Formats: sequence, structure tokens, C-alpha cells
Amino acid sequence: MGRFFLISSIPILSYAETPRYAYITNQLDDSVSIISLEAQSVIQTIKVGKAPAGVALSQDGKKLFVTNPDSQDISFIDTALMQESFRLKTGSGPVGIATNSNGHRVFVADWYENVVKVIDTEKRQIIHSIPVDKSPAGLIVDNKRHKLYVANRDDNSITIIDLTTYQKIAKISVGKAPFGLALTRDGQRLYSVNVQDNTVSVVDTQKHQVLATINVGEWPYCAVLSPDDRWLYVTNQDESTVSKVDTQSQQVVTDIAVDDTPEGIDITEDGRYVYVANWGSGRVSIIDTALNAVINTLETGQGSRAFGDFITGR
Repeated sequence: MGRFFLISSIPILSYAETPRYAYITNQLDDSVSIISLEAQSVIQTIKVGKAPAGVALSQDGKKLFVTNPDSQDISFIDTALMQESFRLKTGSGPVGIATNSNGHRVFVADWYENVVKVIDTEKRQIIHSIPVDKSPAGLIVDNKRHKLYVANRDDNSITIIDLTTYQKIAKISVGKAPFGLALTRDGQRLYSVNVQDNTVSVVDTQKHQVLATINVGEWPYCAVLSPDDRWLYVTNQDESTVSKVDTQSQQVVTDIAVDDTPEGIDITEDGRYVYVANWGSGRVSIIDTALNAVINTLETGQGSRAFGDFITGR
């Protein structure tokens, strides 16, 4: 086979005072490691289904969903209790996963059936199955514009779905073997990480066309944007690096060395740290974005993958 202020007399909690976590799927351990962002340490590991891969969080961080390809289901995780609460059978190949902002709808890309399953998380059942193209992988939701973007790895394309009708809006050809996706806050630009030609396609989501192609490292996998959309961070599996891309110049400004076979990637809400799940080493690298260097490495579990949105508060 990876977001308000209220003026009142009540003190406002700072980022450091509000508990924040990262959830790392460990595919060879059938587990999820929970990392405290404040302490930068693993505080708990929970068992889920077989070979967990994809991960998605509701905006408030209360609901976590994990795809388990080998048991063909997804895990519902109660983040307050830090335990699995339910498993739902979804189909033969659940990999990519995303959720809307409140966590009431979950979208699961089925690698083998070439569909996206829509799950009502309150009823705990599949309510729609949307045909896409070959081997759907990465998913990303644009909540404000009610769109879902799907990377079809073996079709070299992106499918755009209208979430009000669950119908396809468009199909866009990108580079070879698109996998991870990243979307700007205004929904105008989509970044498609293309594994087999070592590029990132920059897509205009209104005109449905590729505007530029950025060369990155060997066998890129996933990407995440900084909160201001200025920087794009891309994991390169075969180089064990993260490429930092200037989205204005559309050029790589530096490659940051991490652990073996980096896959999933996410960023803290203040943009200060990037967390990278390294499949080969079973560890997570923490990058200081000002220093462009790893400042901490955490032991997680075998086959750490974390494919999707895995940090709370974003």
C-alpha cells in the first residue's frame, strides 16, 4: 500500500496552557502512540485494528478516526478517555481518511474498491459510496467550500467531490502516483505529492488545472502547509529528508534530515514544530521550523505511519 479569539474578562489560555496531542499510527504494532506536544513525549499507546495507517481528527480534537487496512475497518477513538470506543467494517482496503470539522462525517478511501465511503459517525454506519479512480489514497476536506479532494495514485489524478451532493465536480491530471495532499486556507491551491516522479503538483482549484510542478526529494509521500501557507513541508521516503518549499517562489529552500523512511507529517497550530512519522525507524522526528533542524526524536512503534491529520488544534 497528513483552526479565534474571544475578548472578555475571562483569561484566555495560551497555546502552551491548552493540552495538545499528536496521534501516530504504528502499522506493524497495531497501535496508536499519543504524544503530548507540550512535553514532547509519548504519554500513552493504545491498541486498535490490524495495520493502522490513516488518521483523521475532528477540529475540536475530541474525535479521532484510524483506518486499519488488514482488518478492513476503522477505529473510533475517544481522545478524552484515550481509548478505542468502536470499530466499523468499511471494505477491503481502507487507507486514506479525512473528517469534516465537527467529526460527524468521515471519508474513507478504499484502495481496492476505488471508492470513497462516507460514514455517519453518530449512526456509526456507511451512508454513501462515491466512485473515484484507481487506488484512492490521500484525502483532504475543504469545510468552507464543501469539497473533498481525492488523490488517485494509480490514475495519476485528483478527483474533486461536492460534499453537498456527493457528486464528482472535476478530475485533474497531476504527476505520477499522487498520494498525500495539502490545501491552502483559502482553498485556492492544492498541493499533490507525486511519489513516482519526485514532484509536487500545484493545482488551481477554481480553474481545475496544474499551475506548476515542484521538484522535491526521492519518493515523496506526504505534505503539510504552515499556518500562513508560506511554507510547504514534504516527506521524502528514500532520502530520509523533509523538503521545505517556499510557496511563493515554488522552490525548495532546504532539505532537513530526519529518521529512516519518513511518511506522515503534520504541524503545530502555531507553526513552530513539524512532526514527522518515520516508518523505518519507528520514531517521530520533531523539527523546529525556525532552525530547520530536528530538535527531538521520540520512540513510538514499529512502522510509524500517521497518514493524515494527526495533530490537535489545527
